[in-house]
Amino acid sequence: MSKGNFLKVFIKQPKVNASITPSSKRAARAMVKDIDLSKMKFVVELGPGTGVFTDILAKRLTPDCKILLIELEESYIENLQSNYDNRFEVVQTSACNLNNLLEERGITHVDLVISGLPFNIPDDVKTKLQSTLLDLTNNGTIMRWFTYFPWLMRKHYIGFKYRRAKFVLWNFPPMWIYTVN
Repeated sequence: MSKGNFLKVFIKQPKVNASITPSSKRAARAMVKDIDLSKMKFVVELGPGTGVFTDILAKRLTPDCKILLIELEESYIENLQSNYDNRFEVVQTSACNLNNLLEERGITHVDLVISGLPFNIPDDVKTKLQSTLLDLTNNGTIMRWFTYFPWLMRKHYIGFKYRRAKFVLWNFPPMWIYTVN
């Protein structure tokens, strides 16, 4: 998908796309920095979009790791399905269905959640999703997400024991990456 199409999705649905342009490869490397990906057995990516973070996961996760990609925007699905191997399962649905998706697959432990979701997602989605994410992180799941507005993001992650992991200046716009665990 071109950057122009990415911008169109942002304009059409700013609560689905977190940015006007895909994240940089430098941001993708920063997103997984200091995480031992060799020990991961099950990873979830929320809102993979064009697959910038997914690309780094595809290169660095072991062949026996399973990755669940949850994407709401229909125009990203075909690209995600065709660009990744059989370790990746792409599901077109809201991230608020994460708990049900894990239960359906018999997944009792998630090693890592990478999120490309905007913090301004609808409240009903946020409430359900954050409940699941809190349960996961309280049981040892590493969670990474980014924001362009850390001062606005804080109120949306009440209850999470997060810390800033990285600042990526060489991204447009510059981003702050946060982590739990």
